[in-house]
Amino acid sequence: MAEQYHASMQNEYRQRLNRVVDYIDTHLEEELSLARLADEANFSKYHFHRIFSSSIGETLGAYIQRLRLERAAGYLGSDRNRTVTEIALDLGFSSPAVFSRAFRDYFGMSPSRWRDGGHAEHSKNCKLQSNRYQPLSSYRQATQVKSSYTQLKNHEWRIFMKTAQNQLEYTVAVSEQPEKTVAYVRHTGPYAGDEGLFEELFGRLMRWAGPRNLFDPEKSEMITIYHDSPEITEEEKLRISVCLTVPPKTEVTGEIGKMTMPAGRYARAEFLLSPEQYGDAWNSLFAGWLPESGYQCAEGPCYEVYLNDPNEHPEGKHQVAICLPVKPL
Repeated sequence: MAEQYHASMQNEYRQRLNRVVDYIDTHLEEELSLARLADEANFSKYHFHRIFSSSIGETLGAYIQRLRLERAAGYLGSDRNRTVTEIALDLGFSSPAVFSRAFRDYFGMSPSRWRDGGHAEHSKNCKLQSNRYQPLSSYRQATQVKSSYTQLKNHEWRIFMKTAQNQLEYTVAVSEQPEKTVAYVRHTGPYAGDEGLFEELFGRLMRWAGPRNLFDPEKSEMITIYHDSPEITEEEKLRISVCLTVPPKTEVTGEIGKMTMPAGRYARAEFLLSPEQYGDAWNSLFAGWLPESGYQCAEGPCYEVYLNDPNEHPEGKHQVAICLPVKPL
């Protein structure tokens, strides 16, 4: 009984921390007071700092600042219509000087230098160059991938991709996607090239979902969300969520979290891939299709949807959709 009690308490803490981490991630451009976050986690504000830092491995303030700086780095690389000052103030920094100092301390260069090409010099994770499960990055130089495409009709394209080792065709369609509610298991740390890790994470999720009759092979979507870019975020702090779509009112327990993926306009590219082609697929979408599509990345999660069981494919191929939020350029 004592072991069950302690396990229950650990699960309760994990679930509350999942809630507050999700809240921070979706409200970075708002004021994030200690009182508000402690309330979101349903912890006393007097103890919340210690609970958070002990569980997450960073102080609350350091965690929020790191995510804001990493988001700023993404804005600097992808949205040249916003000035450095606008980005700094939008992300809650008290002044451009404070932002520039924090950015330089973290990335080793000024925001302006980053925007002018410094990001290409910066990589904290050179070892994450496996072609399997590379998260998208607007800074990846995909010189090994050559793509050509034909626009079939408005908002739909067929792409031919060629690399030194592979070639394949895929389609991209841009459409409005509905809001999705997902249950998830989250992982923080290295993941590239580790297929066993993904199998283990999905296994934990399905062992929870199966007895609750939450998996429907005809309707359920199995998804991986990549929250961070490995060229910006340190390897030990990279976050992914393996997810299953569930009804909005689903109750979650223990390590299982629940979040809402917002409705919006997404580009959905469908591939038939060998495991080693995942990196090329992401690169082709970002460096081949996107720059000539008339779209740019918008806010929101970028993710993979798994459409088949590779074990049932005669060649062991993975049918997968890569989805990224977009807006007009």
